[in-house]
Amino acid sequence: MKLLKTWALPLVLGVMPLAATAAPVTPAERDAIVASATQGAARELKLDATRLRLAPEQLKRQGDWAFLTAKLQNPAGQRFDYAGTSRHEAALAGGVSDLCAALLRREGAAWKLVDIAVGPTDVAWEGWPSAHRAPAELFR
Repeated sequence: MKLLKTWALPLVLGVMPLAATAAPVTPAERDAIVASATQGAARELKLDATRLRLAPEQLKRQGDWAFLTAKLQNPAGQRFDYAGTSRHEAALAGGVSDLCAALLRREGAAWKLVDIAVGPTDVAWEGWPSAHRAPAELFR
């Protein structure tokens, strides 16, 4: 009887809590998200965006939100060199990573950058769900 009350009845009534799932990302969305994040990373580094490439490691989308983690690379696909940026000295000392994390939100047909962490050495996006009211599931 307990099994019936705990699982069967809620299942039949359709009231079982469901885990939030990330929506699939189309190739066009992926390209738009990566392009927007690349522009944002280039602005952070005060570089022309043609000097930077983001190689996505993880991309999650839920509704109008997207979370991207990517490796910073040069246009040839090699590890990004911070030379010529304000982070060069920190990079030489091991104080920055080659990671980029970006939170984006879709506005109409465009993906707009909400927040970005370029070269973080910690979990820079930990506070983004509450700071931007983004779905926490994106970051898990």
